[in-house]
Amino acid sequence: MSGQESPQQQINVLRRQINQVQAKIDDAEGELVRLEEDLRAFEYEFEATVGYLLDLLARLEEEVNDYLQQIKIMRTEQTFGEGYRTVEDQYNATWNIPRQETPAKQPPKPPPLTAAQLKKLYRQLARRYHPDLAVDEADRAYRTGKMSAINDAYKAGSLVEMMALAEETENVIPVGVGKMAGGTAVPTPQTEDDLIKTLSQELDNRRRHLFRVQDALRNFHNRPMVELALEVRFARQQGRDLLAEMVAETQRKIARKEVERDMIKSQFGNMR
Repeated sequence: MSGQESPQQQINVLRRQINQVQAKIDDAEGELVRLEEDLRAFEYEFEATVGYLLDLLARLEEEVNDYLQQIKIMRTEQTFGEGYRTVEDQYNATWNIPRQETPAKQPPKPPPLTAAQLKKLYRQLARRYHPDLAVDEADRAYRTGKMSAINDAYKAGSLVEMMALAEETENVIPVGVGKMAGGTAVPTPQTEDDLIKTLSQELDNRRRHLFRVQDALRNFHNRPMVELALEVRFARQQGRDLLAEMVAETQRKIARKEVERDMIKSQFGNMR
C-alpha cells in the first residue's frame, strides 16, 4: 500500500484483501473437501473388493517365511548338533554386535475418537468464538482467525488440537477486547494504527492458510491411492474393470501361496 493513503484507506484496502483471500480459501477448501470425499468412497470400494485379499496374502507370506526359518534352524541343528551357532552368530558374539531380533508387534492403537465427541467440542468452541459475536473489527479479525484454526482441527479430527485451542483462547485476549470481572468481553479503545496492524496480521495468516490449502491440492494427486483411483477410472472408460482384475490376480497369488504353505508345512512336520 502507498504511504500516501490515509489510515482509513489502508484499513479499507486490508479488509478488501482479506475478503478476496478468504474467497479463494473457500473455493480451495471446497475443492479439497470434494476430492477427499471421492477418495474416501474409492478407498471403501477398494477395501471391500481387494484390500482384505491383500491382507490375507500378506499373512500367508508371513506364515511361509516362519516355516522356512524354522526348517533352516532344524537343518542346522541336525547337521552340526543342537546349540550350534552359525559363523555370523559367532562373529556377532565376538564383537558384541547385538543380535537382530524380530521387532515386537506394536500394541494396537486406541480407537479413534467418535464423531460425537469432536462435534461436541467443536460446537462449544464455535459458540464461544464465532465471528458474528465480535464487538468490533479487531475482535472479528481475531475470532475469524481462531475459527479458521478450529475448523482445520475439526476437519483433521484432532481433539488434541481443539483442546489446545480452547486452552489458548482462555488465556488470550484479542487486541481491542478487554475483560470485566467474570470474564465478560468488552470493547476497549483501539487506534487506527492498531487496527491496521491487526488486519495486516490477519491478512498474512489467511495468505499462509491459503498457501497450505493450495499446496494440499497440488500434492493431492501424488498419493498412491489417488493414482490408483485415476487408473481405475481410466480403465472403466475403456470398458475394463481394473478392480476385478486385481481381485482375480490376488486370488491366484493366494492359491499359489496356500499350496506353497501346505508343502512347506508338511516338510516341517516330517522333520520333527
